[in-house]
Amino acid sequence: MPRDGVFDESGKAYAEEGQVMLDGPDGVAISMTPDAAEETANELIRAASEARQQIDDRESGASGS
Repeated sequence: MPRDGVFDESGKAYAEEGQVMLDGPDGVAISMTPDAAEETANELIRAASEARQQIDDRESGASGS
């Protein structure tokens, strides 16, 4: 269940007929080429790392840009 519109559950990905399907929370569903899926995965990993750093900075009282 979302908290302030932010979901804390992951989506599920699977391959079907040469496409990558992603079923996310709240009925989100998309299909991508393998290349688009791989780039999306890289972007999600990058953004997750950045968001964790923002949380760490906020909790430690550090300011950032």
